[in-house]
Amino acid sequence: MLILNLISRLISVSAFGLLIYDFGFNTSLETSDFLQYFYFSILILFIVIESVRIFNNILETKWINFLEPLIPFITVVLILYNSFELNIRFTESVRQYQFLYILSMFIIIIPELISFISHLYKQKFSPAILFVGSFKLLIIIGSLLLLLPNATTTHSLSIVDAVFTSTSAVCVTGLIVLDTGKDFTLFGQTIILVLIQLGGLGMLTLTSFFAYFFRGTSSYQENLYLKDFLSSNEMSGLLSFALKIVLFTLIIEIIGAFFIYINIPVSEYPNLFDRVYFAIFHSVSAFCNAGFSTLSNNMYAEMFRFNYNIHLMLTVLFIVGGLGYAVIFNVFKYIKVKVVTLYKKYVLKVLNYQKSINILTLNTKIVLLSSSVLLLIGTISFFFAEYNNTLVEHTTFTGKFITSLFGGASPRTAGFNTVDLSQLTMPTIMITILLMWIGASPASTGGGIKTSTFALAILNLVATVTGKNRIEIGTREIPQVSVNRAFSIMLISLFVLGISIVLISSIDKDIEFLSIAFECFSAYSTVGLSLGITGILSDESKIILVFVMFIGRVGAINILIGLLRQIQSLPYKYPQESVIIN
Repeated sequence: MLILNLISRLISVSAFGLLIYDFGFNTSLETSDFLQYFYFSILILFIVIESVRIFNNILETKWINFLEPLIPFITVVLILYNSFELNIRFTESVRQYQFLYILSMFIIIIPELISFISHLYKQKFSPAILFVGSFKLLIIIGSLLLLLPNATTTHSLSIVDAVFTSTSAVCVTGLIVLDTGKDFTLFGQTIILVLIQLGGLGMLTLTSFFAYFFRGTSSYQENLYLKDFLSSNEMSGLLSFALKIVLFTLIIEIIGAFFIYINIPVSEYPNLFDRVYFAIFHSVSAFCNAGFSTLSNNMYAEMFRFNYNIHLMLTVLFIVGGLGYAVIFNVFKYIKVKVVTLYKKYVLKVLNYQKSINILTLNTKIVLLSSSVLLLIGTISFFFAEYNNTLVEHTTFTGKFITSLFGGASPRTAGFNTVDLSQLTMPTIMITILLMWIGASPASTGGGIKTSTFALAILNLVATVTGKNRIEIGTREIPQVSVNRAFSIMLISLFVLGISIVLISSIDKDIEFLSIAFECFSAYSTVGLSLGITGILSDESKIILVFVMFIGRVGAINILIGLLRQIQSLPYKYPQESVIIN
């Protein structure tokens, strides 16, 4: 068994290296033909190894394990059939089933990747360190892939620009130093797309999903890490929750891609593949609140500037993505209970039927209320501040309203724009900075200090000025530890932002201070909006923004917890003494 595992790892490493070499480098025809034989050899070896493994453990093997070698086996059969029965040249037969080859390679690679990550789970890492480390690892891998020759179109990427782009994608920020559509090839854009998806969902969620898919179970240690990552208070049902997250994300992104696809102007994208890829890329980017676009001017591009249907779809995607999975599933549960209640009460005529359980959690109520208020404030402010400015080119009220809605929602970490940001009025810029700082909701694909953090700060202010010593909402009291954490997050964010603004202002002295401040707030809150200075920043400033984006995505509080959690709480208390505040 040990030998089989070793061979299996060698096959996975070979498959990964083969994919990287094949897609990342320019190869001659002779080399390409050799690679096709190499692909085929790996598939044959994988099928043999998996068959032996299954045969040796036939009684303990789960049904899902029988499916692992199925697609590679089908691929091999199709290629052999084409070669011998249809008399097609072997290498040409391989190229005909390139998609199945790539899919087979991923089937070979993923189980070993899950095994490697499971090994990391067994180490004595704190959940916070593992969470931060997963993002760091993704950024490093993404940077190396973007440095491959076939990732860019005209020129090789500098190391700083590769790290910046990778960090922006993994941290779902959207700040760009190169034109995503023009300077990156399809291979490069796909790397960015995958990094966005992995960064939005989180490596821990995805690995838990694949671990269940390939192994059918998860360890207690994996559940422990997943509990911390998903901000859950319970250990039970975590794996099913992770599965729901992945499936819900894929379903929403597919629905979003469909509606984007049917509204793409065919005259601008006559090729079917280009339309499908455009729809998928922007749907994933919007739901993950990344803000990346293959258009040079984002949604302000001339052919999409007045495409209000796509604007609305993108708005829905990044609002839903910014609510947080716990909130979304809680709302679904609430709707389900309400529908069942109405059905039993009015259709089945069940006497005195009433579902008295309080389904909506306090967290859900705070998030929905604060998100709605911020969306309303953002939309109204944008409408009136830009009515005689950037909204002039939108001649209808519907166009002005949808553009205002988009402009009010996008700063909450989405990063898309349908107007020229450099032409915004000063009130709009200041409100945008505030909205960027607040950001999306906890445990979502968005960044910022989070809506619930800001809401707790406001509630604490109200409680203080009204003479209360605690925060009460309805029949619930907010724990003091939550209030302390909220103020810690706000303080750390201002500290990081202040340092980054001062440093960049000292390095790039020719750039306007407001533009630098806007850029730093956008980076920390993983928004991606810019007043047009990202590409002209020095390498030193870009490196500073890389750290700001990373800290903003993983959370400075998580980094500090990972470093300081070893300090034990002491079992005693000193006498209290007041400190003069004002």
